[in-house]
Amino acid sequence: MNLSSPLASFLNEHQPALSDFCARLVQTPSVNGEHGERAVAELIAAEAERLGLAAQLAGENPERPNVIVAMPGDGPAPLLLVGHTDTVPTGNPAHWTHPPFSGHISGGKLFGRGAIDNKGGMAAAVYALAALAAAGGPRAQFIGVPDEESGATGTLGVKYLQRRGLLGNPRGAIYVYPGLDELPLGHRGVTRFHVSARGQAAHTGISGQIGRASAGHSAVLALADLLLRLEQVETPVSRIEYFDRFRAVINPGTIIHGGAGVNIVPDSAEALVDVRTIPEFDRPEAEAVLRQAISAVESARPGIAITFQLLTHLPAALSDTAAPLFDVVQQVAKTVTGYRPERVVCGPANEGYLFIQQGIPMVCGFGPTGDHAHGVDEYVNLSSLRDAALIYALTAQELAD
Repeated sequence: MNLSSPLASFLNEHQPALSDFCARLVQTPSVNGEHGERAVAELIAAEAERLGLAAQLAGENPERPNVIVAMPGDGPAPLLLVGHTDTVPTGNPAHWTHPPFSGHISGGKLFGRGAIDNKGGMAAAVYALAALAAAGGPRAQFIGVPDEESGATGTLGVKYLQRRGLLGNPRGAIYVYPGLDELPLGHRGVTRFHVSARGQAAHTGISGQIGRASAGHSAVLALADLLLRLEQVETPVSRIEYFDRFRAVINPGTIIHGGAGVNIVPDSAEALVDVRTIPEFDRPEAEAVLRQAISAVESARPGIAITFQLLTHLPAALSDTAAPLFDVVQQVAKTVTGYRPERVVCGPANEGYLFIQQGIPMVCGFGPTGDHAHGVDEYVNLSSLRDAALIYALTAQELAD
């Protein structure tokens, strides 16, 4: 690997254009639930074609398409790069130092919603393919998928492309999430439940009369009891390699609603429960714990009925750790940055499992550096765009050898 290679020369020469492209992506809002992703997908396709690459949009929903970028010509693409075109909401724009869709640049940083999650990585991926094409290097492919931020189910994105055979047959894939210091070979899972409590409404003024039974049965108190019981559950630490830095975690009551009036004993309440899972504590174990806690609350509180519904289940996943992809990325990253990333699994779940289930080795997050993803003043370090693009291009080159 030569850092004065045509790949590095191309990316050094085009670094201002790469930064400008990233800024334009940030300036194109694509908040999940507020905007479709079509404008961002079209911008990516246009930039790819300007750079001499092939691009197409494909999807079930015309306003939420996938964008597929490939190098000219035919033949296999050993490396697949994956990013998502949607972002989370900005929160209150007044809390930002610069408007969240301004793409403001200062101090070597580009600020804005999506800068680091995930538009910086997508910009780097497109320019990695352009560098490979300009240098006559091996083929690679990039896909930008919609609707990741709603729960990483892949329904509109990865699963759609898989069904239509549009992912190719890569030797490995990299999700261009941020960070260059760790190499995630997999991720914890996530299981989410909607929990509903039902009680009996009554006038609060009737309560407290001596010699009279309590009025009503509070669904809010019953739900609070349940959530506090879940908080006390001792979950296991994984004993499986790479997962063993994590335990399963139950996050009870991440969203709660209940009650109809200040003078009414509430007869209904609901909450969401978020469970971060490991292979030893996955959906069946989470459901068993929830059922046990519900049974205890219903026994302690007559007149209360509690039910739950599964909302989301993404399994914990781990790639084949012997796949050549991971050694290659570690070696390339050390050449480019001077640091060999540590092999890990990441705590948050993501769409990596969709590739791992298909037997495709997946780096579940490796890309430009920055901070405040999902927060105020999100930013990407501009110099890391070039570094990430070079790592992607060199990885494709090494995988093809």
